[in-house]
Amino acid sequence: MAGELKNESTLKGQLDAVQAGAAASKGSQNWYTDLAAFIAEVKAGIPDKLKDPEFLRRLWDENPVAATGMGSVKMAPALSDAGFRDWFSAELVKPLPTEPAAIEAHLTELYNGLRDRLKVLCGRTPRLKLNRVLCSVYPEHFTTVADPGKLLFLHKEMGGGAKDHPVRAHKTIRTRIDALLGPVSAEDPVGLARRICLPWMLYDRVSDEEPSDATENPSETAAALKPLPAALRRKGLTSMKGGLQTLLGFLPELNEGVSKEEFADIIKQANPELAPSSLITNINVVSREFDLCKRDGDTYRLSARGINLLETQDPDEFADHLLTKVLGVDHVLKALEKVPQSKAGLMAMLQGVHPGWTTDFAPSAMLVWLNSLGLIEPDINDKKLFQLTERGKRWAELVTWEPQGLPKPMETVAEIQAEVVEKVQLPSFEDLSKRLSELVAGKLVLDQSLVEQLHAGLWFHPVRHFAVLTGISGSGKTQMAQNYASALCAAQADNHEHVRIIPVQPGWYDPSPLLGYVNPIQDSSYRSAPFLDLLLRAAADSENPYVAILDEMNLSHPEQYLAPVLSAMETHGWLDLHQLGDDAVLTPKRVRYPANLAIIGTLNMDETTHGLSDKVLDRAFTLEFWNISVQAFPGWTTSALAPALREKTQAVLVALGEALSPVRLHFGWRTIDDVVSYLAFHAKLAPNNEAALDHVIYAKVLPKLRGETSAKFQKALQDTHKALADHGLTRCCAKVKSMQEDLVVSGAARFWR
Repeated sequence: MAGELKNESTLKGQLDAVQAGAAASKGSQNWYTDLAAFIAEVKAGIPDKLKDPEFLRRLWDENPVAATGMGSVKMAPALSDAGFRDWFSAELVKPLPTEPAAIEAHLTELYNGLRDRLKVLCGRTPRLKLNRVLCSVYPEHFTTVADPGKLLFLHKEMGGGAKDHPVRAHKTIRTRIDALLGPVSAEDPVGLARRICLPWMLYDRVSDEEPSDATENPSETAAALKPLPAALRRKGLTSMKGGLQTLLGFLPELNEGVSKEEFADIIKQANPELAPSSLITNINVVSREFDLCKRDGDTYRLSARGINLLETQDPDEFADHLLTKVLGVDHVLKALEKVPQSKAGLMAMLQGVHPGWTTDFAPSAMLVWLNSLGLIEPDINDKKLFQLTERGKRWAELVTWEPQGLPKPMETVAEIQAEVVEKVQLPSFEDLSKRLSELVAGKLVLDQSLVEQLHAGLWFHPVRHFAVLTGISGSGKTQMAQNYASALCAAQADNHEHVRIIPVQPGWYDPSPLLGYVNPIQDSSYRSAPFLDLLLRAAADSENPYVAILDEMNLSHPEQYLAPVLSAMETHGWLDLHQLGDDAVLTPKRVRYPANLAIIGTLNMDETTHGLSDKVLDRAFTLEFWNISVQAFPGWTTSALAPALREKTQAVLVALGEALSPVRLHFGWRTIDDVVSYLAFHAKLAPNNEAALDHVIYAKVLPKLRGETSAKFQKALQDTHKALADHGLTRCCAKVKSMQEDLVVSGAARFWR
């Protein structure tokens, strides 16, 4: 939130993190060296070279304090003006006062003089270049945060005033950082360069913008705009009455900070006819589509872009954002750069860019916005055609890439199959079955029909290999998944190279537990995850199968933590992981979803889990594990129970399974194994205690009994009571009898009451 860096300990913690991360990167080290050399060159050139055209050109146009971005103001008109050169030279040779207040006043007057003269000579104020020049001439008093909006954003975060002059903002930021980190020796030019670069890295850390590439020199990173892939861009621009003028009207109040309710009132005042349901949409237009404000807790405040726009009122402040992050803007400008076009032609082109725009609404809204921003206008010779304005031509020159649209979604399995080049080599089903039988021999009995369904359900689709195993707890779902995966991949049980069991945890609200995340402490590192490691191995080894098992996958909402995976597996699409440099981390920026990766999810349905949404079910092949055969349990033949006790135990469990299965309250092999193991252990303690079976059934089977009045549940309790009574389990009989009485009295019964 605004002012959070006002606290000294918080600011120190952020500075420590910056120095351990971004400030130590290779790109930053190169920046310090270049900047120190340039500052020395500038110092040596004053006053002798202040009228040298080459020196002035380097000072204003090749200054490594910061990147200028695209569309920077041309300095030639000012630098070729003798009057400006004389004034500039005279100002720079004036000695600085000795008192801090007088220094600030002197630099503020110089800043204002440059701003006013350059606006007249260049047509626009080169505010970023102005700050770069002053930083290189007066490095003890300025920072490398040359963008005024970003400078004031950081200044406000550190407790400064929203309306403070840029000179005061620079000086205040430097003073606070120097006070915390100590002064820099005059004999250490690289140390001085590092110190004036720290504020930029601090801004980069505390702002909501994407972090800079740690491998690049920050003074060079804006040499060209870098467009986001079409799939990651915002899909068009939402219509807003009044367009640019409405946006400009919001800025003064946002500069002071407003609550969500106050923001909605401001929007309502601008458009009284707006429906209440559209107020949040308009807030999103301002904050996200145009990046003019950020939400800090309960308060909306201007972003760096918003601060700049408030001062300049210039639509060019949107250029980098709209061209690289909003789908369709670059298409329109490049199309009109060639020849004027009709509105119908432009809308048809935009519908080709985004196949989901099946009506004219979204394309028409975009054209209205581009007109409001002064980028397009009716052709002077034919009002039915649109042409670029001068601003539009400047923006079009910034588009140095071929604009990309969204692909038409592949709809059929055959279409996707034709797209997938890599063919995974699966074992024959005969070999798979043989391996599986060897793995489970003496431990597990698998239903051959379920194995066939699982194998076919996973691999009939060329990319989307996703199955969900559901059923009662302890029915062998995880064992089935693990042994099938091991047999498929010819892997050992403890081999994680091809098969990985991933226990899903409650509280997975986003994909980071599966796909990893950028380390918030050290921005230049990426924290991977077991699922991502397996996925990357699969992508690098496309001919062999890999299997991820999401155990108890519905402890969290799968449609949340699996969202990008579900989308990518549908069309063999890409997973975007991060925006760090290619050399900054080992994890790639993006990876195409591998066609040789299968995902098997296991789930239980109870009070602690979540149901599956249609988005998940539409992509998954679902198998149920409900038919449990007590007699087929392999542990009967290997148990240490006395024959009579073994037969009685089996008979009781068979009868209970038959009684409870109609209401799906029966039990799996895990429960059977627990009962048998308990009895075997108890027999060593008290060989003649006949109550042991009564106790273990009470502890392992009855606690799951629950239900409400229905013919099925009443009969289930009745049959359960009979099975227990027939075998003399008196304690269990008493418990079930009390549950039957509860059912009559209250209409519901449960073990726990």
